Amino acid sequence: MYSGDGQTSFEERACTGVVGVSRRDFLKRTVAALASAAGIAGGLGGLFSGCVDSEVPSNTTATVHPGASTTKPVTTSSPTTVAVDIEKGRDIKVGVVSAATGPLALCGRADEWWSELAAETLADGIVCGDGRLHRPVVIIRDSGSEPEGAERAAVRLMLEAKVDIVLCSGGTGLVLPVAAQAERLLCPCLCSFVQWRRFVAARGSLAHRPFAWTYAHALDLEDIFANFIAMWGQLTTNRKVGFVFADDSNGRAWTDSVTGLSPAAAGAGYECVFPGLYPVANGDFEPYLSEFKRSGCEILCGAFSVRDFIDFWRQLSRQDYRPKIVTVGGALLFPHALEAVGPSARNLTAECLWQPEWPYRDSITGKTCRELAGDYMATTGDQWTPAVAQYALFEWAVDVLKRVTDLDSREEIVGKVLTTELNTCLGLIDFTEPVVDSALGGRRPAKNVYKAPVGAAQWVKGDVFGFEPLLLTAVNSKELSPAGSLRPLEYGRGT
Repeated sequence: MYSGDGQTSFEERACTGVVGVSRRDFLKRTVAALASAAGIAGGLGGLFSGCVDSEVPSNTTATVHPGASTTKPVTTSSPTTVAVDIEKGRDIKVGVVSAATGPLALCGRADEWWSELAAETLADGIVCGDGRLHRPVVIIRDSGSEPEGAERAAVRLMLEAKVDIVLCSGGTGLVLPVAAQAERLLCPCLCSFVQWRRFVAARGSLAHRPFAWTYAHALDLEDIFANFIAMWGQLTTNRKVGFVFADDSNGRAWTDSVTGLSPAAAGAGYECVFPGLYPVANGDFEPYLSEFKRSGCEILCGAFSVRDFIDFWRQLSRQDYRPKIVTVGGALLFPHALEAVGPSARNLTAECLWQPEWPYRDSITGKTCRELAGDYMATTGDQWTPAVAQYALFEWAVDVLKRVTDLDSREEIVGKVLTTELNTCLGLIDFTEPVVDSALGGRRPAKNVYKAPVGAAQWVKGDVFGFEPLLLTAVNSKELSPAGSLRPLEYGRGT
């Protein structure tokens, strides 16, 4: 998952693309084939001509400097034709709080990518419920990957840019400040990749008093826990698991005595060894590893920032201790952290929030997940990441706005959010479903939430990339198809 605090979730050096792994050679050999299969081969010339003799591929999207903003008016030609005699209405302003800089910059890169895609696809505008043709204008403000920056960006979008709707993703710690400002300033707000319990409870929402302006296509830790436990069961172990989590809001959510991983694992017959939460920014995991080794834990599980994960893995590698399974939440969503560690990281496991193989389509362009991933790689020169699916928020916003008859009525916009029934590149969003307790398998556990699909994956050596995630389980997401079974860690063997 994304870091619960929105900070140091990805090593800054990795997330900004400054990684000591050159992609120039394999991009020339393989991205063309991927893009051709996705029907976008024509766009590759610009990618290759932009590459220079360095280890950082050229980025063809606009750069958002710290504290700056980007506006994406829809001005290019579009393959979709709209009747020219339709009366034109005012521009629609869609605000995006994006981590364009800082440790979460890969999320910002994905926002830049989809905003360019939207500009091409919806160049002629969209016909809304008022029967008029409106031009969507995407306005991106940089959060700097910090909660305070996210709050400032949200306020500027709502008060200065006067956007009609705000979108936010990139982790619970960045989403919550934006959502809080949306409630305060009465602005419709759509969110994704946020833990739904914290989205609802951390801001004081109650069942009889839900939030009015903020809605989420959210993650469920319960689904992640169920996938981890199902994945661990694919390999024979002594069923002893050691837990290592930070003393922060994210770590406390993962280790909650009622809704956390410990009661879920214990209920499945696992013996849990939990020495306590480790101090944030401590970097010393030796006492925890010694305890796990003494207890004979053949499984380790934790939720780390990338920096903490690298420290943890290096300290584990120095010990004569080789657990069969190591599952890492948060830090291993993107391949850059594994690249920083090297081949010894192969067969590590993590949650899976989106993959090109997932059977969904973009509701605006009709592209499959594979085609969207190919478009992202051809545009950015980088390996696809789950952040590609942040595009689903824009799909959601477009669907809502198309059904609004009075764009100046924020109350009507929110009313249309509550009647959403839409298939996106991140799966179904259906607010027509009744609210059902998450423990009973409901996808809508609160009025303001619809749950996104989640799986568990293992990072293996790929045919194209050094590390690729292989989906192993998809508990509670039956439309997803696992592609393999769990393998034990190799600790660098066979590299």
